[in-house]
Amino acid sequence: MYNTLPVFQKQRWLLTVLAVAHTVGAANLMNAQQPLTARQLLDRYVAEALTANLALAQQSAALERANAGVREANGRFLPTVGLNARYSEFNGVVNIGDFINPAYAALNQLTGESRFPTNVNATLPFRQETRFELTQPLFNDALFGARAAARAQRDLAGATRKGAMRQLAADIQQAWLGYASTVRAVETLEATVPLLDENVRVSERLIGAGQATPDVLLRARAERSELQQQIQEAKRQRSAAQRGFNVLRNRDEDTPIALADDSTLMHVDTLSRAALLAHALTHREELAQAGSGITLARAQQRMATAAYLPSVALAASYGVQGDRYRFNTRNDVGLASLVMSWNAFNGGQDAARREQANATRTEAEYRRREAERAIALQLGNAYDAVQSARSTLTTASDRLASAERAFSLVQRRFAEGLATPVEFLSARTAFTSAAINQVITRFTFATRVVELERAAALRSLPN
Repeated sequence: MYNTLPVFQKQRWLLTVLAVAHTVGAANLMNAQQPLTARQLLDRYVAEALTANLALAQQSAALERANAGVREANGRFLPTVGLNARYSEFNGVVNIGDFINPAYAALNQLTGESRFPTNVNATLPFRQETRFELTQPLFNDALFGARAAARAQRDLAGATRKGAMRQLAADIQQAWLGYASTVRAVETLEATVPLLDENVRVSERLIGAGQATPDVLLRARAERSELQQQIQEAKRQRSAAQRGFNVLRNRDEDTPIALADDSTLMHVDTLSRAALLAHALTHREELAQAGSGITLARAQQRMATAAYLPSVALAASYGVQGDRYRFNTRNDVGLASLVMSWNAFNGGQDAARREQANATRTEAEYRRREAERAIALQLGNAYDAVQSARSTLTTASDRLASAERAFSLVQRRFAEGLATPVEFLSARTAFTSAAINQVITRFTFATRVVELERAAALRSLPN
């Protein structure tokens, strides 16, 4: 029989490499000298994404707009001061002098003196009018409602932004885990290529020695071709995962991504389901959004109710007017007014607006209750998913150890001519499948931990 033992000793070494490929992290591309744990690396990437992500930048702009709305609402309580100026050229308007000048001329004739001017030139309106105007609201309950509404809108925008930040933190971690898992899969599959190359060479030697038929070589080549196809698909998924991850951090698609040792992937806090739920109901942004919606509805109620109350304002103006500009005390004009406005009836519009505000508040309260139930459901599902994934870690490790041992036995039997090529390839496939399964199991567990972190709002976010 043709001696194939030295060749399979080399295969044995390759199998050892394959068995540990899924547990040894790739070299850190960004920090080769000081490798980071998975948690440290993810925290760094989360911080980067929260700074650079374009979708989050839009939420920040929306919050700035809401802050400006609050400043605008506060400004309505302050006086407004403006300058109004008008100068007109008239044609065809009534000139009061046309009526006064003849009368004054007759009086001068009767008295024999020029006591009265006969060149009066005055039109209405005056040719020019320039004045400073000041308006100060004294009482207007609608302004208080508008300010409360603006603050509620600001709080809503802030909660929405925080919710987007939390979702982005989860997305960036899951995207990294997806990329890392494809890298590990490619490494595991590529570690199998030399093994199948050796299998093809061994099959050729066995056929040359007359110890095997040509179908053995055909199966070996087919197995190697199938593996190459799997590697190409895994590389495609790796490239897609890299592009998706870099989009979240607003970087070029081909920007390198650092990896970490798989053994440092995720740590699960030993908190009970009840404790996690209580934390989620206190810190989830969806509840803050619902609370802001209720506050906004109350503000709308106040604005609708304010229509039943009078509004009082102080108005004052000071300036000059006349047929031309004369800046002296004789041409100064001053005016001060206390203005009250009270809408007695407008066809039931105010009542309808108040009913709308009441319905909006009820709707917001139901929305908050619905959000509480949805959060409880999400957390329960995420908690169970973590527990289930945790239990599969040991199973995956046992499966890999068993597949490795089985392949080692089949390898020896095949080297001694006691196992068929079909048995050898089947054992090899089972071993590779077990290695890939452990990679998937580990990263699936880490992904579910991230989802539990998001559901329970465990991650602290910057302001």
